[in-house]
Amino acid sequence: MEFDIPTSLRQIKLSQWQRYINIYEKNKDDKNATEFLNKKILEIFCGVKLSDIDKIGLNVFDETLEHLSYVLNQKAELVHKFSLKGADGVVVEFGLIPNFDKMSYGEFIDLEKYMFDNDNYHKAMAVLYRPIKFKSKDKYLIHDYKGTEYMADVMRDAPLDAALSARVFFYRLATKLGNYTMAYTLKELQKKQEGCQDKLSVENGETIKQYLLSLEKMLEESEKLQDFPYINV
Repeated sequence: MEFDIPTSLRQIKLSQWQRYINIYEKNKDDKNATEFLNKKILEIFCGVKLSDIDKIGLNVFDETLEHLSYVLNQKAELVHKFSLKGADGVVVEFGLIPNFDKMSYGEFIDLEKYMFDNDNYHKAMAVLYRPIKFKSKDKYLIHDYKGTEYMADVMRDAPLDAALSARVFFYRLATKLGNYTMAYTLKELQKKQEGCQDKLSVENGETIKQYLLSLEKMLEESEKLQDFPYINV
């Protein structure tokens, strides 16, 4: 039997990672799910039919699982550009937002909404990476932001190294902005919700602290997901 084994995160699609993480989260507490999860790893990342996995030699099975665990736990450097080939054969080059200082409020809010949502992470990628419309040497320009639905489905095919490295990068960016940008945002939201300036002045500081703590928790979860849940036999 022959099947393809990815040798790097670049060869794995975001959709494959999303699919496995979803299955893993649903079955991780089931003590009898070990064999099932091991088989799903090979099915999803190597394209092996479940009905054919039992035909694989034991040594090959174990070595493939260990190799996939190694690949999926690699710490990826931030990816600035990558290319995707469409069903029509057209290759499109995507670029990371070149200047986050000029990121719009709408972009930031959508990123915050989807960045740590595994099922919808492709929507966050549609904000972070957009088709390049002009480039010269090391500089490039990307298309204007048109909302999360634009290119979201395309981003399901984004390489996993770009997806995982971008998540860590955004967390660090959000942490830096959290001291002032998000403080302002939370203040405005509380004004609308509570309509009481006196109460706001007392509670706003604690709310910001809670927000920053939630960001720290999100980073911890992000790093846990980076440490891919390999189930040993």
